[in-house]
Amino acid sequence: MGNQVSFLPFLLVLFLPLALIFTFLLLFFSSELELVAPPANQEPKFWNYVGLAQGMNYNNLLLSVDTQTAGGGGGTDEELSSINNSNTFYTKGLLSTVLFPDYSEINQNLSGSPAPPPTSLNQTSESIVLYSFQKLVSGTWSLNVSRGLVTDFHASFKLLTVNGIDKHFIEIFNFQNSNGSSITFNQFSNTPINGFADIKIDDELFQSKFPLTIQIFNINTIVLTIKDETVSNIFYNNDLLGITDSFKNFEGDELLIFEEED
Repeated sequence: MGNQVSFLPFLLVLFLPLALIFTFLLLFFSSELELVAPPANQEPKFWNYVGLAQGMNYNNLLLSVDTQTAGGGGGTDEELSSINNSNTFYTKGLLSTVLFPDYSEINQNLSGSPAPPPTSLNQTSESIVLYSFQKLVSGTWSLNVSRGLVTDFHASFKLLTVNGIDKHFIEIFNFQNSNGSSITFNQFSNTPINGFADIKIDDELFQSKFPLTIQIFNINTIVLTIKDETVSNIFYNNDLLGITDSFKNFEGDELLIFEEED
């Protein structure tokens, strides 16, 4: 009995250091694995909880935040502008325009008196040479903006004369912001976006890096202004006009709401 009582202090001396070591290791590894809750005065990081504008897919177009800086290099969150409704959004819609030629210029190129407009769409080729018919534009467009930079703009449409003889398929793509320009969207006014783009006609590259201005008016409409003479002549130097059928902010909320009829 006396031997058993004297053996108890020996066990305490043996296991107490082991218990302390185990407790220290548990606290150490739990802090490394972030199993321990952060201090009360430490603010949670915004990006740990909300992946804003990342992974949102609208009609097969990924609305994503570009982690590259304007100069093309990588950057931290502190170096990049913060995401908000004015610099990150996605919108799309329809292009529908009637393009009118400059009749005064046509008449000046003719010898003699001005040529009268055609009386019908069924005219001889000789008459068509002396007169340019109006052209119709019909197609779609989409625009994705992240942190003030255009990450994707695409316009695809048909271009044909009203007599149906001349028809082409046009694609405007690969838009890039002008150097140093950052987009600040204004929901209640005009938002101009200046840059350069490429254009294909009938699936063949026609012109690359031509100057293009995209303007969004009060969310509802879009105007494309081509500032290259060679490209602009194809459209009789007219702007391309369109409407918006969807506009989503950086959180994916639809801002373009149509009132339901009673």
